[in-house]
Amino acid sequence: MYKRQIQNTLCNNTRDIIENNNNNTRAILDFLTQDKISTLTAENQTLKFQASQTAQNAYLTANQSAQTAELIRRLGADCPTPAYIVPNPNCCYNYQVTQSNCGCGCGNY
Repeated sequence: MYKRQIQNTLCNNTRDIIENNNNNTRAILDFLTQDKISTLTAENQTLKFQASQTAQNAYLTANQSAQTAELIRRLGADCPTPAYIVPNPNCCYNYQVTQSNCGCGCGNY
């Protein structure tokens, strides 16, 4: 009977060691899995934020381009042209630009 008890004790101890080893392995795998999930969650959040920023920038750029196009449509894309050409009234005067004379021919000092 004594031999049978020793065998049972050895079997139970072996089973306990194997079960403890399995629990430790499971704990390590659970930790690694949670770490991977956390990393992927953070990366996913970063990519969502980046995509949101890209979409927002595209919306603002398109809106600004539309407003610019509307202003050009309303104001006209061409520069205004005078109805008739007027010669420069200051071309024929012989004024020298000094500190007391602005050189425009108006006599302002």
